Amino acid sequence: MKIPTDLHVGLLATVVAVAATATVAPAGAGRGASSSPALRVVAANLDNPRKLVVDSKGTVYVAEAGAGGRDRCFTESGSKTCVGLTGAVVAIAGSSQTKVVTGLPSAASSDGSDAEGPASLVVRGNRYVVLIGDGRVGKTSRLGPDGALTGDLVSTRPGKVEAQVLANFGAFEASHNPDHGAGPGTAAGDPALDSNPYDVISFRGGYAVVDAAANDLLWLSPAGTIAVLAVFPTQVEHVAAGVVGKRAASLTVQSVPTSVTVGPDGALYVGELTGYPFAVGKARIWRVVPGHKPEVYASGFTNVSDLAFDGKDLLVLEIASRGLRDAGSPGALIRLRPDGTRTVVATAGLVDPTGVAVGDGRIYISDYGTSPATGAGHHGEIVSIPA
Repeated sequence: MKIPTDLHVGLLATVVAVAATATVAPAGAGRGASSSPALRVVAANLDNPRKLVVDSKGTVYVAEAGAGGRDRCFTESGSKTCVGLTGAVVAIAGSSQTKVVTGLPSAASSDGSDAEGPASLVVRGNRYVVLIGDGRVGKTSRLGPDGALTGDLVSTRPGKVEAQVLANFGAFEASHNPDHGAGPGTAAGDPALDSNPYDVISFRGGYAVVDAAANDLLWLSPAGTIAVLAVFPTQVEHVAAGVVGKRAASLTVQSVPTSVTVGPDGALYVGELTGYPFAVGKARIWRVVPGHKPEVYASGFTNVSDLAFDGKDLLVLEIASRGLRDAGSPGALIRLRPDGTRTVVATAGLVDPTGVAVGDGRIYISDYGTSPATGAGHHGEIVSIPA
């Protein structure tokens, strides 16, 4: 698991001590027992699989961030990045696995890992609405022509992408900067203007989108206008000597929201990765009702990569349960009940998990979510367990 080089979010692809503190729930609520059912592989050899959705027929659709390419390469902070059009949308139905959309932009390490590209999606009839990550202001020029759609929400028919751009979130960040740079920052490297849209869902006839690098939740209306639903605040973390310097320090850490879902109450729920140093137990779940100030629904999580509701229970997926600075940390799937009780559903076999969805009586997870389909080591896959 690669630690982001940009101390804000970097390649969010590399983006528990589980539930270590309290939730906003009735007094006495606590952590439940742990269970770890066997993971069933339902699709393999995927390129950096990210968010996924399940339709009413049980078909699973996955946003593949791709494996970069050979169209353009550049070196940044000592790391080589290569760009191509290897991003895709994959449909999984039973034993069949089909790329239903191809030709989407992708930027990845030279071995195809840690890609940025298609990050999330919505299926609307015969069209696929795909969110392309890495909209950081000013970066598109370095990616070349293949990076033209980065930071965009696009709609396309099946087949080779024919993109209709619905919104450009990098441009919105450049002109509005809702978090105003998120405060003084600490870890040098956090730019005042930064965008990396990372999750999208249907909401009120349009789309709700979290921008991980901009620390906000946005709404794209049916008319095509963007409104700010919430800006997520920083928090102060106290870190030991040796983490960011020779001495202990207090850091202002940004939220880095990575996931959004609609709850059974109609409110939006947002999970955060948190910024460097990716401390254990510092990630929060926010509840957002448009027009009202966001509230902390639950806290004490670590590096949240996705959320999904299973009935009234909220499933919280952590990409690294011991924190992203622990290169050997497993992921974790945690069930959060309305009374605040938490159960660790799965940890064994979860490596860099990046997406979770519920449908057809099962829970589906994007596993090895920062790995390519080919090459040495593990490959991206989709696994499932009973819901």
